[in-house]
Amino acid sequence: MGPEERNRLTPIHEQPQTGRAVERACFVGVSACLGSVLVVLFVQLQVVSRQVRYEQQEIEELQNEIRNEQKGQIEQLSEQVQQEQSITAYQLAGTFTLLASLITMFHMTSHLRHFREPFIQRKILAILMMVPIYGITSFVSLVAPVLRGYVDIIKDFYESYVIYQFLSFLIAVLGKGSNNRDAVVDLLARHADHLKPPMKCLKCCFHEDPHESDRALASAVLLESQILAMQFVLVRPLTSLSSFVVDMLDEDNSMPTWDPRYPRFYIVMIQNVSVFCAFAGLLKFYHAVHEDIEWCRPWPKFLCIKGVVFMTFWQGLAISLLANAAEDKFGANDEDFDPREWTARIQDMLICVEMLFFSLAHFFTFPTDEWEEGYRPAESSARFGDKIALGDFVSDVKYVVGSRKSGNYHDEENGKILSPMSTSSIENGEVSDEGGGDLRLAVERGESC
Repeated sequence: MGPEERNRLTPIHEQPQTGRAVERACFVGVSACLGSVLVVLFVQLQVVSRQVRYEQQEIEELQNEIRNEQKGQIEQLSEQVQQEQSITAYQLAGTFTLLASLITMFHMTSHLRHFREPFIQRKILAILMMVPIYGITSFVSLVAPVLRGYVDIIKDFYESYVIYQFLSFLIAVLGKGSNNRDAVVDLLARHADHLKPPMKCLKCCFHEDPHESDRALASAVLLESQILAMQFVLVRPLTSLSSFVVDMLDEDNSMPTWDPRYPRFYIVMIQNVSVFCAFAGLLKFYHAVHEDIEWCRPWPKFLCIKGVVFMTFWQGLAISLLANAAEDKFGANDEDFDPREWTARIQDMLICVEMLFFSLAHFFTFPTDEWEEGYRPAESSARFGDKIALGDFVSDVKYVVGSRKSGNYHDEENGKILSPMSTSSIENGEVSDEGGGDLRLAVERGESC
């Protein structure tokens, strides 16, 4: 083969290699372009994602600011509402406390102006002083909760003191205005048949065996009543001090009241037992001598004392139970709800309001004219219904119903019934001897009408 033929055949053999090179160059170019596009897209995607994250952060920050602002506005509005409610409660409690104190002070000055039985009336003054002490201490506790523990000690001490003063008041009335214990024992000995034997646990305190004589039994019953009332004077301040110490130690209010694992439960139980014993002693002594002191109306006085002391105590327990029940049912997720604080505020508010009504009750149950010379209680056999003409209304109803059923007419003055035949005979001028006076009376009434 010559050189010319060989030169002519060479491009034919090299043509595939050239096409492959072109294809490779095109592939590399396309790959480079695609890689560049991908890099550009990746960079743009990163920029966009970063911008989106930045904008999301701004949106979240803006939402948080809006939430915080709304929350702050809600809290501020709630605080304003609470402040307005507190101011209203303070004004209401202060008004009732002021009125109760003024009425009590006027009542006390009336007793001082008519101080005819000093030994008895000074005990009445001690009892009357309970209303302003209760009202003022409760108002201070409501306005300044920080001072609640201190003023509660004062209130509880005076509460126990009044219980014993009421027993001393009854003893002084029985002793004719003196501290003559023998006269009271002699009076109780007359009712020995109705006296219940004293508690056996107090046997060591009796000077004589109660079963020896009626006088020994009367002396034991009197001493028992004094011991049961006096124990409340000693126990009540001690339990108040114990509660104050427990409150000081329990700063985060983590100790529940009705859990036997904590001391508050036992303090409340001791108070309950002490209150029950004092109440039992007063009631036993009252039932023994109520006939001898009926002239000074001891039962309304006893109800006033029991209402202020015992009813407020049981009222506090009832409110505490309601608060704990409300916490278990509704306030488990409410961090601002404190059942003991809520109980204390409601109790203070109710006491301030109730003292006004107790001061009015004291004004009528402890009058000054009871201690004047020659005082005699007003005897009135009329019932409450008679004072508002209830008996007259019932009589008229009986008259109307009876006349519709039987056609008879009732003579209210003589208590007799007239029949229609009798009235017809009256119209005809015929009057029988039987019931003639009643018939003439009926005729006269008909003519007058």
